[in-house]
Amino acid sequence: MHNKLHHLAIKKAKLQAEASAQRDDLSIHAAQWQMRLTWVDRGLAATRFVKNNPGMILGAGALFAMFTPIKAARILLGSWAALKGMRNISGLFTKD
Repeated sequence: MHNKLHHLAIKKAKLQAEASAQRDDLSIHAAQWQMRLTWVDRGLAATRFVKNNPGMILGAGALFAMFTPIKAARILLGSWAALKGMRNISGLFTKD
């Protein structure tokens, strides 16, 4: 009986070592995919936002279409700079 318990303990140690190695391999592979999956998640969130708010998107597009291309570019650059400034100063919008 003692011999069987010793054999089971050795087998348990081998299986635990193998499981640890597999977890390490999985964590390496998961880290490689994390950034790609983050971008996919952002894309899906943007798609969901457009699907849930079509009037807002169409209204913004119609308002934007009223401007000349140079004025529209100025507005876009100014709003982008304002958003970055708000993010840096107040931390209202967090970077993911």
